[in-house]
Amino acid sequence: MTDRVKRRIISGGLLIAVLLMVVWPLMPLDSAGARLAALPESGPGFSARTMPLGDADKQLLGDAEAVCKMIAMNDGTRLVFTVIDGTRNRHAVHDPTYCFAGAGWTTEAKSAVPMPSGEACALSVRKDGQTAEALCFYDDGVRQYTSPLAYWARTSWRRITLGKGGREPVLVVCRTLPGERVDWQKVRRTVLPAMGFH
Repeated sequence: MTDRVKRRIISGGLLIAVLLMVVWPLMPLDSAGARLAALPESGPGFSARTMPLGDADKQLLGDAEAVCKMIAMNDGTRLVFTVIDGTRNRHAVHDPTYCFAGAGWTTEAKSAVPMPSGEACALSVRKDGQTAEALCFYDDGVRQYTSPLAYWARTSWRRITLGKGGREPVLVVCRTLPGERVDWQKVRRTVLPAMGFH
């Protein structure tokens, strides 16, 4: 093979790679927006009120979709329930501990919690003498998991297969208000299934 033929093969390969890098991200993918829209306003033992996203949240999310709800349990406890769909902006979905750290919270404890179809991450955080707790996981409609690397791999596979590689995973973060406590078993038994995460 001559040098000229080698150069043409390499140039052709580079041209194809550049075209794919430009065109591939423009291919439309089905989002998880329908899952976010289907989040109910109530369930067994709780009510859920949709909360508007703040300007800082909107800026961070960019084109990603998110829903934030204030869950009020019948026993008076409350928690903030946030679901983020990164179909249009995967960079908005990352390890939730980064969000807490970015907001000035220090993680005091982190542990794996079994879920019906996988696991979640339980966090205990502290800021300015106040504590809060959170339960975080990624959910693809079939299983729950806590690894940002697994999220990235699944969403990358969806993009490579033009959406044929499974449903878009979402990030779910349930957190208490500062200083409040919640019965996480009750949340896992009633709230999460009613919100569509079983």
